[in-house]
Amino acid sequence: MHQPFYASSQINRHGDFRSDKELIEKIISDKKTKFVPVLKGKNLFKQSNNNIEACFFNTEQLKIFNPNGIENPIFLGVANNTNYVGIDIDEHNSKIDLWCSENSVIIDDLRKYGPTLNDIDASFLSLNNGMTFWHKNHQFCGSCGSKNFTTEAGFVKVCSNIKCGKSHFPRTDPAIITLISSEDKVLLGRSPRFPEGMYSTLAGFVEPGESLEQALEREVFEEVGVKVKNIRYFNSQPWPFPASLMLGFFAEAINEDMNIDYDEIEDAHWFSIEELRSLKHPSISGGFKLPRVDSIARRLVDNWINKFN
Repeated sequence: MHQPFYASSQINRHGDFRSDKELIEKIISDKKTKFVPVLKGKNLFKQSNNNIEACFFNTEQLKIFNPNGIENPIFLGVANNTNYVGIDIDEHNSKIDLWCSENSVIIDDLRKYGPTLNDIDASFLSLNNGMTFWHKNHQFCGSCGSKNFTTEAGFVKVCSNIKCGKSHFPRTDPAIITLISSEDKVLLGRSPRFPEGMYSTLAGFVEPGESLEQALEREVFEEVGVKVKNIRYFNSQPWPFPASLMLGFFAEAINEDMNIDYDEIEDAHWFSIEELRSLKHPSISGGFKLPRVDSIARRLVDNWINKFN
């Protein structure tokens, strides 16, 4: 089975390193360490030989950009004997702005360039996006409101209030995503947030007290009024935009009658196998598009299409 985007198996997160402060300090000062920047919630890219590559920093550059040291560095892991550390750049840092301008650095959403990056780089950028989002949204303790401080190389936040002292850990939101089929047709829906013309598989967040299967049945019925059977797990994929874990399923419709909730989605449609094949070629599909190639939604659709080849 094809490995999902943003989840490289070549990365060792080395959780055993995180509590070793001396080792983490050595990693941060190591000239070979690659620092993964996030600026205003976006990533940095550069063009090289007509290709887009991820932009990393080294220790010397960081000394120029941040002479007072890095605030809350996040040890992300190791790949190919190289350490990677995540950083969130101060958006008011004029030196960074000047450097980006002088070096024609592109500041943009990972989803735009992710599919063109190599597996390791895309996965480290993805991981750092999720971690820096969590850091920004957990600066204060959710129990008592006191300031949190960071420990365990960026993977734990601890309340500074001694009477509270609560530990906080990175969170990711589980969401089901499912391809509903009926013989040689599948059901795809459209959100107003999607790019123009794109239809995708149905998805929704898992609520407390629900199994994944119950969440799937509920979301599908809420959005399109269709009841399902024969639910089958497919695969999962991290989707840190900003902090989700997508859990992919196949399921079959009990009937094809729909009752679309237009407060939930903009449209839904049953697509035949012939229509799906044309969707893979937008020039002959009337402008309709399939989900982006780096998404588990696209993998669900492609996997289903391949059954008819």
